[in-house]
Amino acid sequence: MSIRKHLGAVACAVALVLHSRAPMAAGNMGGTLQASMVLTASCAVSGAAGAGTSGVSFGTLDFGSQPSTFSGVLVANPTGGAGGAGATEIACSPDVAAVAVAVSGGNNPGQGGAIGTGTRALKHGTSYLPYEVYSDAALATAFPTAATPVGVVLPGTGAPIALPVFGRINKTNASAMPAGTYADVLQVTISW
Repeated sequence: MSIRKHLGAVACAVALVLHSRAPMAAGNMGGTLQASMVLTASCAVSGAAGAGTSGVSFGTLDFGSQPSTFSGVLVANPTGGAGGAGATEIACSPDVAAVAVAVSGGNNPGQGGAIGTGTRALKHGTSYLPYEVYSDAALATAFPTAATPVGVVLPGTGAPIALPVFGRINKTNASAMPAGTYADVLQVTISW
């Protein structure tokens, strides 16, 4: 065998050995990496896309439709809040045992006393239909018109509950009222 062929074979063998070897590690290092996140106690409208703290939509307290001569008691619960159709619910973290809920007097407090009972009033033109809002489904604890907070105990499970605002119209006068949409706006604040 000639030297040239021998050197060519040796060069191929060396090339194969060099290509088949993995690079040598110069050293290594191991350890731990901490991961963390802080969750704070909070409440939000159940099903809402965000957990905003102002401009939250709590929906509508809709008493429905009645003839202008109706009299008696109507009740309503908030529906259609930021979480979508259906009853407006709030969800609080399980460590929130109670909230303080304040409801303003609306735009027409104290109006319409000749028609019925209630510290707030729905308005249409110059006509008023009084109503009241309560913190409990039994309609026992009315919200003050001065927006003084009322304490509401939560189940502490983190499960959604109905927004603790319950409305009642008690029209005691059967006199006909002008037909139309009667409305009011209430500011609601929930603190925990």
